[in-house]
Amino acid sequence: MEVGSEQVGTAGGRRNASQRLMAALRFRQLELLSTLADTGNMRAAAQRLHMTTAAVSKGLKDVEALFQQTLFHRLPRGVVPTAAGALVVQRGRVLLAEMEQLSDELASPLRPLHERLKIGATPFLAWTLLPGVLADLAGAGQLPGLLLIEGRLADISRQLEAGEVDALITMDTPSELGSLSKQGFTIERIGLEQWRVVCSPRHPLAARNTRKSAPLKWVDVAQEHWILPPRPTHSRMMLERALEDHALPALIPFIETMNAVTHLQLAEQNLGLTLAAQGTLADRLQRGVLVELTMENLPPPVAIVMVYRRSGNYRARLAGLAAAAQRASNVPTAVPGMPSASSRKLSARKSRA
Repeated sequence: MEVGSEQVGTAGGRRNASQRLMAALRFRQLELLSTLADTGNMRAAAQRLHMTTAAVSKGLKDVEALFQQTLFHRLPRGVVPTAAGALVVQRGRVLLAEMEQLSDELASPLRPLHERLKIGATPFLAWTLLPGVLADLAGAGQLPGLLLIEGRLADISRQLEAGEVDALITMDTPSELGSLSKQGFTIERIGLEQWRVVCSPRHPLAARNTRKSAPLKWVDVAQEHWILPPRPTHSRMMLERALEDHALPALIPFIETMNAVTHLQLAEQNLGLTLAAQGTLADRLQRGVLVELTMENLPPPVAIVMVYRRSGNYRARLAGLAAAAQRASNVPTAVPGMPSASSRKLSARKSRA
């Protein structure tokens, strides 16, 4: 057979395989794969899908037969996607999101969802940054319809990769962005955030911390009770780096919890020190329920960024959102010694343990 004929035969074989897959594959099967990837367990997936465990097991075998590949490793404690399975789950979630959006648009013809921006953010930034940004856009008559998605960064990053959200607002640090796959994204710097050490005015260190007193050293606070999030969240790693820079051992938090509001409320009750973003503190400092401890060598401010695909459909709207965020932050978006992030390509970075 001639080379040209071989190429035609190969292309025809791929086309026939794709046609067979499209004819047989159902959205319900893609949902099953996505749910298995989320839960890592057939029984949990069956409960979520209102199926029996046996039906989930059979459904997985059926869809693997369609793809002619093993999509999940069966382990004693659950299931884990294979490399092929992870790819199918990722692409399948894009298809499921598109179908869900189409269904919603047909159900809401007066305000189709394709006119809404879907913005994902961690709760801390949704609480501190977004209200001012949206008020700025509303005052200029430029506020689009929005779907705000708050939650764990890992979940929102997955939604960004799957096309379920248009943009992600987060901190530009390895611990925040390191879980994203190595794909082409635009990162637009929209502000800066400084972290402060705070405590209750009843804390003994608060009495020492007057305007005339010298700044506290890290050795002065290393043995105190601390209220912190778990690793590898940014504030925890930032504090540990500060201690490491001063040849101090890593500390074990007195209270460990994930929620930033909880940190501040616990600190108000004089249960320990905490490291908090400046944007979360203004009201509490003004009311005097927390006081800032003047520290020597605070970590540098961290850039807040908006991440979105270079090939996205809402570049003009996202640019308007980024400009409003920069105005709301009221600080320069350039950080001395930090590279510009307005158009760089996001690369895979691993979180520190």
